[in-house]
Amino acid sequence: MNIERLSLDQLRVFAQVADSGSFLAAARALTRAQSAVSYAISTLEGQLGLPLFDRSSYRPQLTAAGIELLRDARQVLDQVDALQARAAAYAQGQELEITLALDVFFPTSALVTLLGDFRQAFPGVTVRLEIEALGAVAERVIDGEAMLGVLGTLPIIPPNLLHVSLPTVLLVGVVAPSHALAQISGRIPSHVLEQQVQLVLSDRSALTANQDFSVHSALAWRMSDLGTKHALLRAGLGWGYMPQHVVADDLASGRLVRIQTTGHPPQGAALPMQCVYRPDREVGPALSWWLDALAKLTSLG
Repeated sequence: MNIERLSLDQLRVFAQVADSGSFLAAARALTRAQSAVSYAISTLEGQLGLPLFDRSSYRPQLTAAGIELLRDARQVLDQVDALQARAAAYAQGQELEITLALDVFFPTSALVTLLGDFRQAFPGVTVRLEIEALGAVAERVIDGEAMLGVLGTLPIIPPNLLHVSLPTVLLVGVVAPSHALAQISGRIPSHVLEQQVQLVLSDRSALTANQDFSVHSALAWRMSDLGTKHALLRAGLGWGYMPQHVVADDLASGRLVRIQTTGHPPQGAALPMQCVYRPDREVGPALSWWLDALAKLTSLG
């Protein structure tokens, strides 16, 4: 068996004969002579050392080996076609991969919809997602690791980034119903908040090192993962601010309750979201799609 001499053309002929049901029909589909198709299959069988078709009946039938190897042949052909499509797109200026840095407050439902639409528009472009908090999103964009970022928990926009304003996310104060703060009606005084553990997001970026945002308590527990913060809130281990879309089901079911804090609007604070990117970033078709799609959003959550 001489596998090294296998060609893509042989595999395409193999797949076409299987699809067409006969050598003659395959020859017509490939606009070749039937003898050329028969020779390609015979040569392939000789190189593999296996019969791919049973020719004992009127129409050739795939052998057991042919059925199994046809799957492999189709996989190879699909990969080659994808490679050629990606190479052609790249030659025309289209990116092969998009890297996005998104704030933890960006709604997952909105992200899923955007990714679904993006895959339809650019099926050959892969996506790398980095979910971060505070300055880590901007830092990824500034360092060039991410092509585009969406800021939320960082209240300032670094001056060296271009930005596009997005819809806001509503931020609400919540605790478990068993928590001491849940028993207080109306606004909770600052001196009371200071005595309770506050769960806050943090990150390891240099942009926000040693900086706190909306921290009211000296007893602050810090974490970089929103899911962990959510779980600790539901367990009654502290109080904190959360995007309303994340805790909507908890509020409806009573697993969490809203609290009003000093300096925080009673109905929740509207947190600005910003799309940011470097001014020297070359904007290809895929990145341009994301900029346009984000700018067209009318609501988040």
